Amino acid sequence: MTDTEPALSAVEQLRALAALLQDADTARRLIDEATLELTGRTVVHADQRLEPRRFVLRRHHDVSGISGPGDVADGVLWPDMTASIRWRGEHPSAVFWDRGRVSVELIHGHVGATTIEWLDDPQQPAAEQIPAPRSEPPLQLRRAIDIALTRPVPCPECERTTACRCANAPRTEGRISAILTAVRPWLRDAA
Repeated sequence: MTDTEPALSAVEQLRALAALLQDADTARRLIDEATLELTGRTVVHADQRLEPRRFVLRRHHDVSGISGPGDVADGVLWPDMTASIRWRGEHPSAVFWDRGRVSVELIHGHVGATTIEWLDDPQQPAAEQIPAPRSEPPLQLRRAIDIALTRPVPCPECERTTACRCANAPRTEGRISAILTAVRPWLRDAA
């Protein structure tokens, strides 16, 4: 890399290293698994036939006393497992949940007082029915990534590997670097 070329991000480096694998499906799956682990979001590729799935939030008992019972919001579970909700009523708003259905049920479910009611045909391919991988990555590589995912990552602000006061400091780049470090020797051997 020259001084005029921009530095690659950790994700771009991981993508470049994964491309060294002889099996393109394994490389793609590794990147997808790393993305899921780091962001909680499923990667949806252009060749996958996945459709968004519509739902309503049906409130059986109004715990807050604000919206009343009935269908209080319309939602979509996207193929990458994120969700968006548009609240009904006098003061509508939209909310997006990166952790999808889990967040919707945890925050708005009120222990069963509000439920998700699916509007689309259950036979329709839903975001929850993501096809299984065609082949598993080698066990040695899976172990290297597993170890990297549990290795302590220093805070980019204070360099601590334990909990710190820099609560909003993202450790994603450090986590990706740990994965790259763990995978790099294996890729050299496999190439």
